[in-house]
Amino acid sequence: MTRIVIVGAGIVGAALADRLAARRGGDVVLIDRSSPGLGTSRASFAWLNANKKLPRAYFDFSVEAMREWGHLGGEFGQPSWYQAAGNLAWARSPRARDELVERVDRLRGWGYGAEVITVSRARELEPNVTIPSDAQIAFFPDEGYIHGGQAAQALVQRALSLGATLITDVEVSDLVVNHNRVTGVRLADGERIAAETVVCCAGWRSPELLAPLGIDLALVPASTPGSGTRALTVTIGRIVPQPDRVVHTPELDVRPNGEGQLLLEAGDIDSRVDIAGGDDDLDECAQELFTRARRLVPAAVSARIVEASLCVRPLPIDGHPLVGPVSGLPGLYIAVTHSGITLAPALARHASLELLGAESPILRHYRPDRASTGVPLEQAEEGSL
Repeated sequence: MTRIVIVGAGIVGAALADRLAARRGGDVVLIDRSSPGLGTSRASFAWLNANKKLPRAYFDFSVEAMREWGHLGGEFGQPSWYQAAGNLAWARSPRARDELVERVDRLRGWGYGAEVITVSRARELEPNVTIPSDAQIAFFPDEGYIHGGQAAQALVQRALSLGATLITDVEVSDLVVNHNRVTGVRLADGERIAAETVVCCAGWRSPELLAPLGIDLALVPASTPGSGTRALTVTIGRIVPQPDRVVHTPELDVRPNGEGQLLLEAGDIDSRVDIAGGDDDLDECAQELFTRARRLVPAAVSARIVEASLCVRPLPIDGHPLVGPVSGLPGLYIAVTHSGITLAPALARHASLELLGAESPILRHYRPDRASTGVPLEQAEEGSL
């Protein structure tokens, strides 16, 4: 009997496998339809933050996760995939300026690193970015970014070194149920893998896996236009000098993506992306991001597009994680969330404790069936990745 089978080796599944392997070693099996970290985790903008997280409990959970990333960075010898380089953000319209100042005030009151700074100070921090003289600017020194695919791969490799098993390039076709209990998974090639507990970390694909069990997971459908479930990230290269940290502007979000490369995203472009659209539409959107980057970063004038990636994100209807056992169906545990890059290490720590028998007071707010258990749904956070 395999004790725990994890379906999905994105950043959440990878972090959970790493945690569990430290306690259970060979009792952990991780399965992915591709390879670790090659899906949403790799394509995500992967901004590490608690910047717009509401309510306070969710903010505190995100801050805890940011600290967990710092601990992981230390354990892995300060790897290149973890960068707590800070975040510079600005606004220009009157409404956006007021919102930014109010947010900084709230975050400072909660003990979070946040300050309103002058244009001259911003230009000192980011001399390689064109910063408008009329901007209202804030700096968040403790934020940063993760190279999600690389981080997932590193966590999986450590789990394997502790005895976990990895199965790749095969679909989990369905979950096996006996006497109203989940007892394992069936792979697309027909193989069955028995489990005491199956953990669904399949991200936006989770509803398809869970629907045959009668579970209507409260995720926004990935095909919903303008919902925040879809994003286009574009990597451009040959940029020297380049920004040192995450930069959020009204027209473009940008961050370093390895030596001489930048990663680009924009909310209004994301709202135009269609997962069923053709390559011509994606190319047009990618070119628009590239054009904006050349206005923002002078060194990008001679750059080129290296890659354009369609990112599909799991987005719970209320914006908050769906984590925990499923009422009336023992043997199944769900761990699906928006903002998975930020939350993964803290979520994995709490979920691993639950999978080993101790209930987490943090996760009880985020049960997958919370709409039917009397736990109130909170307002979704505004666009964080």
